[in-house]
Amino acid sequence: MFGRGKDSNMEQAAKALDLDLLIATFGQAANFWESQEGADILGRARLADACRDNGMRPASAAAFSAVWESFDEPHRRRFCLLTSALEIDEAAGELPRHGRQKQGEGVLDLLQQLTARLPLLTLDVLQQSDVRLEEFARHFCAAWGVAIDGEKPSQSRARLHEIDFGRLMQEAEAARSSAEDRLAYLRELQEKEEETRRPRRGKW
Repeated sequence: MFGRGKDSNMEQAAKALDLDLLIATFGQAANFWESQEGADILGRARLADACRDNGMRPASAAAFSAVWESFDEPHRRRFCLLTSALEIDEAAGELPRHGRQKQGEGVLDLLQQLTARLPLLTLDVLQQSDVRLEEFARHFCAAWGVAIDGEKPSQSRARLHEIDFGRLMQEAEAARSSAEDRLAYLRELQEKEEETRRPRRGKW
């Protein structure tokens, strides 16, 4: 009885991902995928192997090629980087849930969507910033539907919101636009004030 309870607890704990491990995996993989030749072949093979290991039918060659051709080079590298997470058992174990009726093509769809949602997180950016690597890992966890070990879901959401590069860039752009609007408004007021200060020319 005690043994079964312990196993059950271990199964529940396995559903949470070690964030530090995921960040380290992505960090090492970013260097690997940066200039890897034949990335399409290796990326497809890794995804197919992970699907087969979890009793799933991999995506067809045609489906994978369609996704691959829809990407530019930075997107392709980011897609391959995401497949690196499947080296972690807790991440790979979620494949059947994402595949469902579409099997490997369902997983392919999810990775395609996540790749397209993160255009600012290029491999170059990830290699230069630990915070951006953390963000990338957190985006993966959120899209993959897995909890982060040692965090409540609300904490994970709050941290991702805090460091989200896309949101920060948008806010910076909005702040700049607002500043430009304020300067334009101040210049207009100043011009009006100058007009009122000019002495009126009379008849004499």
